[in-house]
Amino acid sequence: MRRRLIAMIVLLALSLLGVGAATPAGAQTVTSIDVVSATLVAKGAALDVNLTVTCEAGASGSAGATVTQRSGNVIMQGSGSATFVCTGEPQTVTVRVVAAAGGAPFRSGDAVVSAYVIACSFECQSASTNETVRVGR
Repeated sequence: MRRRLIAMIVLLALSLLGVGAATPAGAQTVTSIDVVSATLVAKGAALDVNLTVTCEAGASGSAGATVTQRSGNVIMQGSGSATFVCTGEPQTVTVRVVAAAGGAPFRSGDAVVSAYVIACSFECQSASTNETVRVGR
């Protein structure tokens, strides 16, 4: 009887301290990012870059992208960012990437997208990726 009481007290103490097996509801979501697509906006003055991000539900998120594209001897580049609230599930975030002032406009074709996501609640988590995508109209 005494051993059972001690065991119950130890288990109760461990559960209050958060030690032990994680439950699915208490499991932490891994922050991730993937580039889905890039679409021309305003005749190449900008691109809408669609990202799939996953982060802990309720966390404040920020995603950003830099797009680099070559046309002949000209390199086009631009950056943008967007904020959102994480759902805990994969979600689409669209980042408007504006072409650099004085540079050439973006065009249809291949481009390199460097993207990141940062999600903060009690702690911050981040993820990044570099992918080649086909820019569409």
